[in-house]
Amino acid sequence: MQTALRTALWLLLGGWVGSFGLFGLVVARTTFAVLPTTELAGRVVAPVLTALHLYGAAAGVALAGLALALGRGPLRIALPLVLAAACLYSQFGVSTQISEIQGAVFGPGGSEALAERWTHLHRLSMSIFIGVSACVVWLVALHARSDASGR
Repeated sequence: MQTALRTALWLLLGGWVGSFGLFGLVVARTTFAVLPTTELAGRVVAPVLTALHLYGAAAGVALAGLALALGRGPLRIALPLVLAAACLYSQFGVSTQISEIQGAVFGPGGSEALAERWTHLHRLSMSIFIGVSACVVWLVALHARSDASGR
């Protein structure tokens, strides 16, 4: 049973690190570099980011449960729950607001105030994404340390 729990834990962690890394380092950069407008690139990237946010939320809850089942410390249980909450906030708080003003910002009726709001929300979204990514790598290190010490 321990082997199955550890396998699930490492698959979830690997999926989280890999998917966020691929998106941040390849998909988003390439999309914005190749497509002719930032609006079009945003329309391509948004559904991918939605999938990543939802994966992060589900993975965080599952990882907390696995850490609990494996008898890992409170940080290894709480951190993925905080990261799951951050993914949900980014999706249903920040990304929803971006989506609501996206058309107006890039359309003919766009205003400087809307553009500033969009820029603020985009920076917040990127900060959350980078923060979650960094913390997931930290979570990998925490679990590696637990496995190395036999806990």
